Amino acid sequence: MLTRTITAIVALILFIGVIIAGNPTFTIAMAAIILFMIYEVSGAIAKSKSVRVSGFITSALLLSGLCFGAVEVSLAVSIIIAMIFVIVIHGKHTYSEMFSMQFMAIYITLFMSYIPRMFSEMGLAVMALVFIIAWGSDTAAYFCGTFFGKHKLIPKVSPKKTIEGSVGAVIVTALLCALYLFILDKCGYRLMGITPTAGIYIKFAIIGFLTSLLSQLGDLAASAVKRDAGIKDYGKIFPGHGGFMDRFDSVAFVAPIVYYLCLYLIR
Repeated sequence: MLTRTITAIVALILFIGVIIAGNPTFTIAMAAIILFMIYEVSGAIAKSKSVRVSGFITSALLLSGLCFGAVEVSLAVSIIIAMIFVIVIHGKHTYSEMFSMQFMAIYITLFMSYIPRMFSEMGLAVMALVFIIAWGSDTAAYFCGTFFGKHKLIPKVSPKKTIEGSVGAVIVTALLCALYLFILDKCGYRLMGITPTAGIYIKFAIIGFLTSLLSQLGDLAASAVKRDAGIKDYGKIFPGHGGFMDRFDSVAFVAPIVYYLCLYLIR
């Protein structure tokens, strides 16, 4: 517990420092995190160096496409390259390994790209909501499961997660989102230029409720991949927490969802 706490505090301080530095530092840092996540995932699902390299190529192409507004072109080129790799590795490795790597590279890169997008388009306060939801839900699930957990959620995927922890995470995250809006309002900050009303608070609670469920789904999906790969953590860079993929799996999953909910629901 002490190791986890110290690691979390140090990582949070560094992350806040990157945010304060602003763009382009923040965008570069997010691109680096994406590549670290690809690296960790490739070690779990790909045995071939060629397959691992293809994942980095796909991620780099998508990042370039996102920067220059040519996502469709970069996706098309990525698919062509993946098919070429399938031919190259035929007889040595299976196409399923290649396609798994390509899917994870596209998923991680596209979904994580919504974080700097929110930072640029909607501001720091909205972007921070992604981390409050993902990490708040994860923390709430851990403590609620520790103190109240009796019934296993999906033991084959994640042996330690409980139904009580999951329910507690949803409730706490809903309240946390409403509290976040309240604190911003008291500090004189209007999130997306909106004056909070009872209806807006309810909408924020709904966002917290829905995204907590989806955050847990993203975490479970990442855990399922780990179980199939026979590993406990994707990496070891954060003592007590695992790697970048272990810390950002739920963040990646909820980022685009928070973006579109804030874009269309908060009015």
